[in-house]
Amino acid sequence: MGSFPQRDTEARKKLVIIGSGSQGRMIRNAIENFDLGFSMWGFLDDQYDLLSVEDGVYHGPIKMVDSLSQDESIYFIVAIGDPENKYDMVQELGLKEERYATIIHPFSYIDSSTRVGHGVYVSANATVMHQCYIGNHTFILAGATLEYETSVADCVLIAANASISGNVKIKNQVFVGAGAVITQSRLIGANTIIGASATVLKDIPDNSIAVGTPAETKRKSNGKSAVNKIIKKK
Repeated sequence: MGSFPQRDTEARKKLVIIGSGSQGRMIRNAIENFDLGFSMWGFLDDQYDLLSVEDGVYHGPIKMVDSLSQDESIYFIVAIGDPENKYDMVQELGLKEERYATIIHPFSYIDSSTRVGHGVYVSANATVMHQCYIGNHTFILAGATLEYETSVADCVLIAANASISGNVKIKNQVFVGAGAVITQSRLIGANTIIGASATVLKDIPDNSIAVGTPAETKRKSNGKSAVNKIIKKK
């Protein structure tokens, strides 16, 4: 595996996780169990009204980002599952790219030829093969596989055990459900949901939902993303 930002430090940096749900707790577990160059500062989430300490880490409201960002030893990662909500949060925070941590689980494999953006998390047993690209704020969860020359844009979530074949292009703000399969050389449009266990045999246009085997596509409504409903059904 190549050299990634969280390892390029002599002094241990402090990590603030935006979002205290399951993805945030997953990142905390990795930070506390492996030497990834960060110590755990805590969580910021709008469910907290005031700053408090629980189990040795801080919990506070998201508005604290402004003051915390003045400390150059503090880095941030946005752990929000819904890609559209994550994108909105990143825009709201307005932080420079270099203030975001990239966390690569030591039990994952990322080929040294792969380019990795800011604010990325790659979970245990994920595999990313040669000449891939992982965009900013993209999460690749446990057991997912990205084959050769695949490009994944910003604010994408690739859920556990998804299989992305070679030379696939995934645009911004896409949710790829657990166990989904995307076949070789497909283009997945922006703001799209690939349902759990779907098998994608053809290109998927922007603003779509693709479900089933083979995947059938329908147009998303103009409302907010349906990803939260998909997650709740798991």
